[in-house]
This record gives sequence, structure tokens and C-alpha cells, in this order.
Amino acid sequence: MELSLSMYSMHRAIKQHGWNTIDFLQFCHKERYGRVELLAHFWNDVQAELGEVATALESLRIAVSSYAVSNNFVSPDRSSRELALVKIIDALPVAAALGTNVIRVFSGNLAEGIAFEQARQWIIDGLKTASREAEKSGVTLCLENHGKLAGKADQIKTLLDRVDSPALRSTFDTGNFLLADEHPLDALRLLAPYIGHVHVKDFKEQGNGKYKSIGMRTYEGVPAGEGDASLPDVLDSLQTGGYTGAVVLEFEGIGDEADGIRQSFERLRTMLDKEKEGG
Repeated sequence: MELSLSMYSMHRAIKQHGWNTIDFLQFCHKERYGRVELLAHFWNDVQAELGEVATALESLRIAVSSYAVSNNFVSPDRSSRELALVKIIDALPVAAALGTNVIRVFSGNLAEGIAFEQARQWIIDGLKTASREAEKSGVTLCLENHGKLAGKADQIKTLLDRVDSPALRSTFDTGNFLLADEHPLDALRLLAPYIGHVHVKDFKEQGNGKYKSIGMRTYEGVPAGEGDASLPDVLDSLQTGGYTGAVVLEFEGIGDEADGIRQSFERLRTMLDKEKEGG
């Protein structure tokens, strides 16, 4: 398992300073982060920027572990669902140009007036089509646990089983399980055979936290290892279960993002080194 940094970890700084993807890569180079997750969300013009980013990745010797799109299949409007599908299909050649075969995707969230079963069927239909296209491209789509439709491990497992494609796996996001009122270790017991991508973030339950769980618990983002996600145990279980992919830090804590990332990377490196020694 190798550490990677999601570009979303710097989203406040990116907005504040007007950074583009090249600026983020230069930050990573300076900090000696050799693997990254890039997001479609941060392109200004993907076609105009993609070639320059690919060149920068090569010159800075940074590898892309994964690429992420923000799709939402939950809409009564067919054209909106088709747009969500197009976002994933359009991401396939972008991922190839970036040198990765892992794309992080979403389901969409439950909206007022939409029945749970109907929403889930729209997600299944969309992911089935997207997975067929991914299979042709040799890409693995990894569904993130997020929200009321795909926030819990059993919901993710149901979606993966119903789509039934080798090109659809789980993005196992440690922090998001806490926001679904499920401990990541419990979720891992069910999803271990399905995991194709790992997102590490840590939340700590506290009264004034800005993140609310489905059950209305409040959490705050903290550096890795300071929260309730039991990250050493999670990483140990992942290694024991044979996971060999990237461990992608997605820092969402308060304070200076660069400092939070540095603290998180230092702790995660220590955790992973212990796992290597134990193995």
C-alpha cells in the first residue's frame, strides 16, 4: 500500500489562491508527495489543460493513483441522469491520459419526493451502463460510500452485487462511514472483498463539529490518527485482507490544510511502516 494525496485535501487553499491542477502538483512536488488523486471538479477547461498536466506529472515524477468525478444518478429527469453517465464516460480517456485506471464515482443522494427503491434503481441502471464502458477501457470504477443511499456498507454491497461487474468496486472512505453512523471497522468486515480504492480521512465526534451524521451526531475533521476512525486497525485489516492499492489521504480538517496534510502523512507513514514490519 502506498500513500497518495487527494487534491480535495487542499480545496480551501485552491479556492483562496486560485490554484489550478499544475499549482497543486507543484505543491506536491515541494512536499515530496509522489502520488495524487486528481478531480474533474478542479478543471477550468479539461481539454486545454490536460496535455500540460500530463507533461507536468512526468517532469515532476508524480503518479496519479486515481481520478474522481462528481456524478449524481438520482433525478426524475432522464436528461440529468444521462448527464451523470456522460460525466463518467467522458472521464475514461482523461484517466488514461493521466496514467490511471481507477476512477472514483458516486451514486447520488436521496432527495425529497423520491422513493428509496426508485432512486436505487436509477443508480444501478446508471452504474451498469458506466461499468460496461469501463470494462472496454480497462478501467475500474470505484463507488464511494456517501449519503443516505450508499453511505453504509450493506448499501454499497447491494449496489455492487446488483450491478455485478468486475469494473465496479468500492471506494472505502473511512470518514464517511462515521457520518453514516457506522464504524469503518464494521464496514470493512463486509466490504473487504469488494475494495478497489481507499480514502483515508479522520473525524472526531464533538459538540461543535461542522459535519453531521445521518443520526445527527456532529463531527469535526482532524489529522489522520486523531479521530474516531481507528486508522491503525483499518490499515492492518486492509493489509491482512490483501489490499495492495493506494491509500489516498483526503484531509477535511480545520486550520491550515498543508499543516494538516503534513501531520496526517507523518502518522500514516508510521502506521504503514509498522504494518510492513509486522508483515
